[in-house]
Amino acid sequence: MTSPSARLPRPGILLALLGGLIVLGGISVLAADAAGGDNLVLMDAGPIARRGAPIASTLADLAAALTLGGAVVAGWLLRSAEDRARVLLVVAIAAGATTLARGASLAFSYAVATGQPVGSPRFGSDLSVFLATDLGIWLLTALVTAAATTTIAVLGTSVTIARTVAALASLVLFAAAMTGHAAGDETHEVGTSTMLIHLLAVGIWLGGLAVLQLLPDRGRDDAAVVRGYSHLALICWIALGLSGVWALAVRMNHPGEILTSAYVQLGVAKAVLLLLLAGLGALQRRAIATGFADGPAEGERHARATYRRLALLELALMGLAVALAAAMSSSPPPAETGIPPAGPAGVLTGYPLPEAPTLAAVLTAWRPDPFGMALACVMLLIWWRPRAPRRPRAQSRRLLLSAVMLVLITSGPLNVYSKVLVSAHVLQHLLLMVTVGALLGSVGAVPERLRALLGGRWWLALVASLLGPVALSAAYISPFLRIALDGHAMHLALQMLALFGGALSVLAVRAVEAAAPRWQRLLVAGAPLGAGLAAAAALMLSDRLLAASWFGATGRTWWADALADQQRGGIAALVLVAVTAGVVLVALRRRREPAAR
Repeated sequence: MTSPSARLPRPGILLALLGGLIVLGGISVLAADAAGGDNLVLMDAGPIARRGAPIASTLADLAAALTLGGAVVAGWLLRSAEDRARVLLVVAIAAGATTLARGASLAFSYAVATGQPVGSPRFGSDLSVFLATDLGIWLLTALVTAAATTTIAVLGTSVTIARTVAALASLVLFAAAMTGHAAGDETHEVGTSTMLIHLLAVGIWLGGLAVLQLLPDRGRDDAAVVRGYSHLALICWIALGLSGVWALAVRMNHPGEILTSAYVQLGVAKAVLLLLLAGLGALQRRAIATGFADGPAEGERHARATYRRLALLELALMGLAVALAAAMSSSPPPAETGIPPAGPAGVLTGYPLPEAPTLAAVLTAWRPDPFGMALACVMLLIWWRPRAPRRPRAQSRRLLLSAVMLVLITSGPLNVYSKVLVSAHVLQHLLLMVTVGALLGSVGAVPERLRALLGGRWWLALVASLLGPVALSAAYISPFLRIALDGHAMHLALQMLALFGGALSVLAVRAVEAAAPRWQRLLVAGAPLGAGLAAAAALMLSDRLLAASWFGATGRTWWADALADQQRGGIAALVLVAVTAGVVLVALRRRREPAAR
């Protein structure tokens, strides 16, 4: 349980926080009325739902940000157990507030969607129907995950608890990102991915800064903590700027809507706030450079006081930005038409059918994926963070290569053709596993817990190395593949499964290479390759089309035989696995020679 020494902040701070939340809730209501006042609704849900929806959304976003940012600070930055206990107490309260606000948001969303005022005799009569819709599923998922986050947050004050809470809080924001305005047209994937990046960046930045101000002077002014957070804040500012501009651009029809659309004007107001926050951040970094050096000089104390005042002003501006974002979520963007491109492929994928995959078409095909780009940037920024330990150049080159490959695979030709060709879909996930995932698994040291778990148990390492390929194969032969093709969230989950599976296979081999005999090492390394060969052979020989209701219904005039395309994918997968096997054998031989010497 939470340590009794972790006391709540002073009452004055809590009263100021409560007053700020009331003001932000009022701003979100006024902004939502301004942005959505002219919208046509079939049935009015009443003033409680209409005005309560943006307030609940604002409170849910602020509480979720405090949960995520506080858990990140407690799990990765704080060095004092007392400070961590204090922060995790705040995180547990914020997680509980997130659960309550998400529940209220679900109720208000149901009322608005069905036109049933809160408290009316029929309110809740068709709740099960609403919860079966995409919006209802994601709202319920966010609520349940927030409740699980609250449960975990009160179990202790260890680093493991903090990091677990951070992971669960990220899932809450993932579910919230799926409830945005992005569904229904070709901007769906861009919209949901940018929204996810946006929410995660806001959570780490705003929540982390808030919990730092609640710490005593000793913990709040710790130089290592402040510098580590400053680096995170810079990453979040870049992510916010890029994802925000990208998301607003795909929701606009033309630049002139800056003058005519209240939704776009709210977005521009958020952009102005972000520029002001950039100026405050620059001043803060200057204060950090002078105020957190060694020594108790008067100038340093003045710089620290300046840093704290700027932090409070920054929190106020970020809270205002969250209120504007809640208002935007309560009103439709001008480009939300919901009309898919013509043809069967347009109806299924939301994109026009690409041209025939000639060499010129493949080399020029490009569809940017914000999630893959953001993940690559995060990998690089974490690797080359300030005060990072010196690493061998070979490791840095492998990490850079993995980031480049991640962007090319998720935004290049395979991303364009993977929604209409089985072969491209298979190659995309297989390449994510054997290139990006494997490179990530070869970078850095094997985690000590994993080495202790697998080092003396070659059979357990064998199971771990097979988890990724077997799970990916199971996803392909199950109904999950069809769900992943139709839903962006499951599509991202399938990509992360491929990355994780490749990294885990390499880590399992490395964990046993020093303690196991040669035949055991070869068995652990060869097992995932054998699974890949079996899957490739199944694709070549099977007469059953994967996700036939999708790949067989895209209306292609080129490569019209979907089963023949699936067999081509099997041949390509067989070649790729064979090449990977050769690379693995060469790598194992090179690693064995220095050990023998």
